[in-house]
Amino acid sequence: MTHSFFTGVACGLLLLAAARLAIGQRRSDNRWLLIVIFGAFVYLLRPLLKDQDPHLDLLIDFPTLLIPGAFWLFTHQLCSERDQFPSWGWGVIAAELFIDFFSQLHIHTVFYLLAQPFKLGLIGAGLVTLLRQLQYDLVAERRLLRIALLIAIGSYMVIVVCAEFLFSYFPVPSGIAALHALMASVLAFSACLWLLALSPNALDESLPPRSATDQGETGNLQDTAPTTPEPLDEHQRELLLRLQRHMDSGGYRKTGLTIRELSETLDAREHVLRALINKHLGFRNFNEYLNQYRIDEASRRLAAPEEAHLPVLTIALDIGYRSLSPFNAAFKRRHEKTPTEFRREQLPA
Repeated sequence: MTHSFFTGVACGLLLLAAARLAIGQRRSDNRWLLIVIFGAFVYLLRPLLKDQDPHLDLLIDFPTLLIPGAFWLFTHQLCSERDQFPSWGWGVIAAELFIDFFSQLHIHTVFYLLAQPFKLGLIGAGLVTLLRQLQYDLVAERRLLRIALLIAIGSYMVIVVCAEFLFSYFPVPSGIAALHALMASVLAFSACLWLLALSPNALDESLPPRSATDQGETGNLQDTAPTTPEPLDEHQRELLLRLQRHMDSGGYRKTGLTIRELSETLDAREHVLRALINKHLGFRNFNEYLNQYRIDEASRRLAAPEEAHLPVLTIALDIGYRSLSPFNAAFKRRHEKTPTEFRREQLPA
């Protein structure tokens, strides 16, 4: 009875969260998170359903199979400003679905044994995505969302996958089902509290806005228009001046520079500096802010005849990059050509 009660509570809260996300779908792209929530809804409701025809069971279980891959896609969508999801990632997700599909059909135990590591691998990839460049994220709401997902959702999913594998070979202790339903209820309640009360704009500010094509002819493009930042107070203006002076004097050239180090150099609070660069200068990622200065200098030096003898790698290292690969990627995002191609156009033989 306790299990059924908490399962019903969790499912109701998940539906409420899904409704909130569906309303915000016209402004930001929530599709992968909606798939995760729907899969979790079906997963929680599944034990309450009576055994069905094997093929119907597989159809009912299909949304649950999508959770690990959709979680990874959602974290990538949340954390990557411009990068496309890697093509090899789609292959891994397809392989996991293929293996899990045959595992559900009970064709051979090897499919079940392979499915669990694949699930954990996709969830782990999502957690690594959340961790990657967390310190460089300038969007306060998104940083909090990353941390919450890491601690709560990611940990919960890992525990569930491991528990499923363990209890497929050992008896399930009494009370585990009720404990699981209680955990799901607490997480669902926390998600609703976050989305509806504490931070109702968290996802809208964190996820990429829907394009004009996605919104359709009736979409209101004004929803995604940038808002005018609030006026700076005296302290913020003074900090902005110090920041600009420091960067103009070459502060961006320090290899591995972090916003924490920069805030210490400027004798400023880290969260104040983050907000200044994000809300008033318009950068969502600290690396992109550094790249503005670094690529400006690189462009000048690559076009300078007196530096034509310098290798591209030397220039990249001089301006703060650890290696050539991230420099090439940042440069190509700006100029839509590699540094070598840019130099060749600027300094024809």
